[in-house]
Amino acid sequence: MSREPLKELALIGALGSTVAISSAEFARRLGASPQTASRKLQVLEQENMIARRIIPNGQEITITEQGTLALQKEYLEYQQIFGDDEEIRLTGAVCTGLGEGRYYVTLDGYLRQFERKLGFTPFPGTFNIELDPWSITARKRLDALECVDMEGFDDGTRTFGSVKCFRVKLGGVDGAIVIPNRKNYPDNIIEVIAPVNLREHLDVCDGDEVKVILCRT
Repeated sequence: MSREPLKELALIGALGSTVAISSAEFARRLGASPQTASRKLQVLEQENMIARRIIPNGQEITITEQGTLALQKEYLEYQQIFGDDEEIRLTGAVCTGLGEGRYYVTLDGYLRQFERKLGFTPFPGTFNIELDPWSITARKRLDALECVDMEGFDDGTRTFGSVKCFRVKLGGVDGAIVIPNRKNYPDNIIEVIAPVNLREHLDVCDGDEVKVILCRT
């Protein structure tokens, strides 16, 4: 039986590192002809699922961020199929942001979408959490999950980008993690909006540990 090429590359170590493999060996692992194996690698490269460099005895291959995301999505689908759809829990310490959350949350172009798509009017400001090391890894799984999209808009003066939202529960309150669709957004910080002032509701201050539970959309 033939094997899926991207999954096979992950199994031999191309996820997070570079592996060297000959065309003949890769074809053997796939249970396919060398021509078919070579064609499948070309397709993966064209789709930006892998980065590949030809060497004398074969090729060096690394699974790209896009390829990793594809594997994560497949993993989550199998969890749903086999009933192992575990909760995603993120923990970390409360921290103070740059103060920009209040401004962006109250912009009419975002606010009306929050109310319509999330079902609540957010407290003016974001609740910021600096994730612990394990949760930074878990947070990256959000990229493979369905989100609630907030469209970007132009207010006549400047343009504001789109935002991804993920429904969460925090201290019994329904809220949402908001992640702007922009480069260089930190992986170790999450911003949460909710219909209440979470600092007051949870009675916490900077440095206190909190836990966020993701609600599947």
